[in-house]
Amino acid sequence: MGNRFREKVVEEGLEAEVQSPVVDDTATGEAEPEASQEESKPTKGSKAMRGVGKVLGGDLLADNLVLKQIPLLMLCLLFLLLIVANRYRVESLSREKMAVMERINDLREHRIQMQQQYQKSVKISQIVEDLSQTGVGITSGPPYEI
Repeated sequence: MGNRFREKVVEEGLEAEVQSPVVDDTATGEAEPEASQEESKPTKGSKAMRGVGKVLGGDLLADNLVLKQIPLLMLCLLFLLLIVANRYRVESLSREKMAVMERINDLREHRIQMQQQYQKSVKISQIVEDLSQTGVGITSGPPYEI
């Protein structure tokens, strides 16, 4: 079984540089490394390709770290849906409010016109009443010369 973390790090290429073992050449008295360190260094392009391959292949979703976060992701999705639904509701209420405000303005204008007509008719009837008390009548036809 071994160390799972170390195996995972080695698979993903995240392992730090490891010093290669030193071989002691007793004949010459010099120590030389066995292998070149350049071969073990991963390049940036290969890391990026491995990450993209992991996402496209679906390995990212099968990772335990991601599987543990699924409830949190579902909660975030729920909140996102609530935000979208709330925005839609607010926009529809806003449109309804604008329609009601327009209707109120139309009714207000109509009330003002009706009030003006009423005031005009009240003035005429008041004049007729005042004239009838003095004995002067109002003719229903055009004036004529005597």
